[in-house]
Amino acid sequence: MLHNSEYQSAWVRLAIWSFSVGYIGLGAWTDYYVVDVGQYYLFFGFFILLFLGLLISIYYVPEMPARRYVTVVSDIVAVSLAIFLTNEAISPFYLLYIWIFVSYGTRYGKRLLKVASILSVFAYNVVLIVLDEWQQHTFEAFFFLLLLVVLPMYQYSLLRKLHEARQEAEQANKARGDFLATMTHELRTPLIGVIGMSRLMQSTRLDSEQQEYLHSIKASAQLLRALIGDILDFSKIDANKLELESSAFEIRELLRGVTSTLATEAQEKQVELICQVDARLPRELLGDELRLSQILFNLLGNAIKFTDEGEVVLRVLLAPADDKVTVPHVRLEVEDTGIGIPAEKLENIFEMFWQADVSTSRRFGGTGLGTTVARDLARLMGGDIGVRSRLGEGTCFWVKLPLLPKDGSKSGVKPPVLSGRRCLLFEANDTGRSVYSEVVTALGMEVTAVSSVDSLAQMPKRAWELILLCDSVNGIDPEIVLNQLDEHVTGQPPVLFAGYRGRRVDLPARATPALLKPFLVDQLAQAAVRALRGESANGEDDAAFPKRGGRRAEDSGVNILLAEDNSIAAKVLTTLLVQKGHRVIHAIDGREALEAATSDEFHLAFIDLRMPHLDGFDFTRLYREQEPEGLHMPILALTANAAEDVIEQCHEAGMDGFINKPVEPEQLDLVISRYVQTQEYE
Repeated sequence: MLHNSEYQSAWVRLAIWSFSVGYIGLGAWTDYYVVDVGQYYLFFGFFILLFLGLLISIYYVPEMPARRYVTVVSDIVAVSLAIFLTNEAISPFYLLYIWIFVSYGTRYGKRLLKVASILSVFAYNVVLIVLDEWQQHTFEAFFFLLLLVVLPMYQYSLLRKLHEARQEAEQANKARGDFLATMTHELRTPLIGVIGMSRLMQSTRLDSEQQEYLHSIKASAQLLRALIGDILDFSKIDANKLELESSAFEIRELLRGVTSTLATEAQEKQVELICQVDARLPRELLGDELRLSQILFNLLGNAIKFTDEGEVVLRVLLAPADDKVTVPHVRLEVEDTGIGIPAEKLENIFEMFWQADVSTSRRFGGTGLGTTVARDLARLMGGDIGVRSRLGEGTCFWVKLPLLPKDGSKSGVKPPVLSGRRCLLFEANDTGRSVYSEVVTALGMEVTAVSSVDSLAQMPKRAWELILLCDSVNGIDPEIVLNQLDEHVTGQPPVLFAGYRGRRVDLPARATPALLKPFLVDQLAQAAVRALRGESANGEDDAAFPKRGGRRAEDSGVNILLAEDNSIAAKVLTTLLVQKGHRVIHAIDGREALEAATSDEFHLAFIDLRMPHLDGFDFTRLYREQEPEGLHMPILALTANAAEDVIEQCHEAGMDGFINKPVEPEQLDLVISRYVQTQEYE
């Protein structure tokens, strides 16, 4: 409301007329003005009430363009009557005419400037005639009336020049934004090939020198990908092309998706990634899911990049209203143990293309746009962002967002089977041990948390009902740890192993690889319930733990249609899918894909959006029209541009979802397990 121009004008109007009451009253009391007391009270009483009514109207109905014409008429009539009340046409109140047309022209544009100036000339001329000023002060009357004609004309010319300059600037910004968007999109196509091929090469036999070269290629490609993404996001924000959506989404699923995507990067640097979620947080929130993901990716990505050892912690908390966000809101904190930021440079951290110093940019790379994009998105969503840091100790970025809970959404249900169960938690990281203890406790279980086997030496032998064994970034030997734990445990309770995606582990038969770090309460609840019931605790995360000498869990043989006109991108994705045991039919364009889809049966289709002859949207529409009744083939868009309008077009065409290029192997696992019931085809 404070940014509403009518609201601001209403308060200025009341302030001026309150001053006028005192000014004319003092003039009458000192006999400077000869004022009719009855007219004085009637005049100011009426207009003060009118102006208060306008203020109230603005408060309850902020946007009403017709009200501006009512206010300009009332302002000019009030000024004219004030001059008439003082019986002096050449008075300070004359200046209010100028204030009126300058104010209306500046705030609302040329149309209101014309209305205000014409009404001012007409009203002041009436005052001059009624007070007989044309006879007594002809020269002065003519001069003051001429000013009311000339000044608006001059302001009109200035506004026109300002409007033209603004249009030129907007066109230049649009051209720049379109250029950046087009170029970044085109740059992504060959980059996708570089990243994909480097991943495939990594799975082949390489000596140590070749592995080092490949690591450099991957790191450079990922850095270039991040730079392109930052530039594209910034160009959209700068061009005011971002439109926020408000829909219900599961916050914990979003957090899981973000953290699982970044977990591999953290693991490669031997940095522990931890996610702590307030147990009171509702399952579903209302807001822009995509923009929240972008904020988290930017802040978490930066935290991992600038942290060489230790941990990065994401906290998601419920917070009460404060002076920055005036409603109960969600507070996000991304805290790391990285290099930190000097106190004198904190105020510049959100400026575009800014980093703490040149050596930081050279060492870690980046444009300095990530925090700028996060700030702009947070403010667009009605929130706030800030940072605190200590040099050499780490940094904490916080974001406040007014994400409202969906009606009827609850924080979650504790499975009754877990209530009161005794759980032994093994976690070497202090912060992780504290967070995962909270997760276990939130499920109603009793937890004993240890960081090493030696910690149990002072405790009596006890019958725990569940052991939660967590891997560390430096790696542990699960079999050795379990053998040591057994010396302090009565019986052989089920063991849940929480590890890292892609890390090869040798697990004893009784240990189930059920969780990926960082895990949340929902994943632990599902795995723990199955384990305590004597069922297989393996979830969709099991596929992420490669076993030595074992068959991969995803080798279930799913028929997949791939439509991709770029041969390199197609080869990368085909190879990844075949390595996972799936059967792939590749079509080079939409027309060929449609022929394949209508002549054979597929369990899933990956369709590129930009193809010759028939693009992904038209393919989907045509296929859905011909799809046999009772059957539904999930169609996922392959795109490097996950903008809102593109996603909306995908849904309108009949697609089930989308997957970003370059495709991560982990994404394929999650997508296939989500959209395809693989056990039906084994």
